[in-house]
Amino acid sequence: MIEDFVDQHAAIIVAFPIVWIGAIVTASVVYRRQGGKRIFPTTPPDCVFEENRTSGRELGGLRALGGASNVLKVCVTRDTLFVMPCFPFSLMFMPEIWGLEHEIKLRRIQTLEERSGLFGRSLVVHLADDKRIELRLRDPDGFRHAIQSAKQS
Repeated sequence: MIEDFVDQHAAIIVAFPIVWIGAIVTASVVYRRQGGKRIFPTTPPDCVFEENRTSGRELGGLRALGGASNVLKVCVTRDTLFVMPCFPFSLMFMPEIWGLEHEIKLRRIQTLEERSGLFGRSLVVHLADDKRIELRLRDPDGFRHAIQSAKQS
């Protein structure tokens, strides 16, 4: 009985998930383009610190359960901190769901807190609106220095 159903509808059973995922990817690309968001991260002009394939997450609420492991690009310019997901993790609404994409003016950064944990050393960026972002960087000292230097100039 179930075998007959599968035999009769095999093409639909195979095609439906592919079409569904394709529709979600297409919708996320359209959404990002309309919002002026990048699909492929680019280095902003006048970047003073850049690190690719970093890890991080937004702390607080349900977003703390998610995160990104080695799929973020972190850039610091004279006045802005950029955290961007790398392709293909910029698709399927993952940055919007898990809070993986940020463009933060440096004046909003209150403190940088260093943490040591099971997965190594990380920095927690405390923002003026009580939002917190945890970043696991390969060069946390360079990041801290870039933030402090940019805020002083």
